[in-house]
Amino acid sequence: MEGSLFLIGGRRTYSGWAVAVLAVMLVSGSRSVAAETIRISGTGGAMETMRILGEAFRKNNPGMRVELMPGMGSSGGIKAVLAGRLEIGLSGRTLNDEERLRGAVETRYAKTPFVFAVNRTLKITGMTLDGVAAIYAGKRDWEGGKRIRLVLRSPEDTDVPILKGMSPAMSAAVDIAVRRKGMIIATTDDDAANTIENVPGAFGGTTLALFLSEKRAFRVLALDGVVPSVQTMTDRSYPYSKTFFMVTRKNPSAAVRRFIDFVRSPAGSAILLKYGQAAVQQGTRP
Repeated sequence: MEGSLFLIGGRRTYSGWAVAVLAVMLVSGSRSVAAETIRISGTGGAMETMRILGEAFRKNNPGMRVELMPGMGSSGGIKAVLAGRLEIGLSGRTLNDEERLRGAVETRYAKTPFVFAVNRTLKITGMTLDGVAAIYAGKRDWEGGKRIRLVLRSPEDTDVPILKGMSPAMSAAVDIAVRRKGMIIATTDDDAANTIENVPGAFGGTTLALFLSEKRAFRVLALDGVVPSVQTMTDRSYPYSKTFFMVTRKNPSAAVRRFIDFVRSPAGSAILLKYGQAAVQQGTRP
């Protein structure tokens, strides 16, 4: 019977549901899965583009089935791969030594601009990095005295090293922000995007990949006069980016290898580019 592709949980996932799904996947007994099924989950910023890639892959591989499970973050996806509950985990970070020792293997496949975004009720279209650092340090509000609702990520999130690596001022400001009381803490990429989209005065970090692939209704800002795009990221006039990885176990199945090859093919690269990502190869620096 011809394979099909499913997106379980819809475009936007929520952390509680994702955690529950991961728990079931890790503790439940083995389930019967067709030999050509590829189960995928992980970091939310990569999920919607991966769904689109899965649909394109299926058109030329009708006997294969691709399932996108609810997003569960980079670490959750890696854990599920190592437990045998996913064939591919999507990660926004490299593997650590323990994960490699347990048999996980990473394939770098895309880079996307890391961007700052605001709720569309705000008229602002751009900022300086010094201005962003002032927001994280709690030293400014929007014009007219409107309160800035800064959307933070947990200290363990893959976005935090990117933020701290932007400049010494940003590193210090992020440390201040995580110690401030009463802050909004988003536990997933989708939680962060939902908050920026729906909370008046909201400001926070996300990726161009998520913004374009999910058709989000917030505004992405220019930074220091440069509009974030694949082109400006590639020519380094916009220097801030996030790298995506596909994580598998050693010696993945032929179906998984074929899907990975498709993602890294010219057809896959064209889809990545359309949704704000530049294809990268193993050996290309993050």
